[in-house]
Amino acid sequence: MDVSDTAVRTDDVASEYVTRVEQDLAENAEEQERIGREIETMRQRLDRLKRNHAVLMGVRSVLIRERAEENARATSPEPAESSAPTEETTPREQKASGRSEARGPHRGAKGAKPTLVDLVCSHLSGQPEPRSAGEVTEDIARSHPDRQAKITVVRATLESLVAQGRVRRSRQGRSVFYSSTTPSDGTPSTD
Repeated sequence: MDVSDTAVRTDDVASEYVTRVEQDLAENAEEQERIGREIETMRQRLDRLKRNHAVLMGVRSVLIRERAEENARATSPEPAESSAPTEETTPREQKASGRSEARGPHRGAKGAKPTLVDLVCSHLSGQPEPRSAGEVTEDIARSHPDRQAKITVVRATLESLVAQGRVRRSRQGRSVFYSSTTPSDGTPSTD
């Protein structure tokens, strides 16, 4: 082997390395572009998800507010209806509607139980410090084992009472606590 053969081989090896490095650089650039496109697609998707999340949070708060208002209407005492015949209703119409003079408005055995609103208000007014919805639910379940109080219903009732100004809501970190605006002596709180 002479020197010229060695020089040719060295040139061939060097050109192979250059060709291979050029190919690797091209593949690397293509991979960077592909990943960049994927990142941009994911970024757009993330932005869309964030917008959807904001819309859904708004819808959820409206639904919770509506449910709380429905629960407040359902748990507030109904005005007593007169069972005596009026000019608009005759005894026959009363009988057809399912009410007679003897029975009056149909309330069943539940008329004697205090409403959840009453239980929550009286419980909170007797507490020296704010309570979470879970604590209120547990305390009501303990003191009234015949009541099946669910935390979602108690929370909705509490939020309804907040809207009415009868209960105060406070946040500590991510936790929400409720306290009565009327202390146990019955006078409205001034703070």
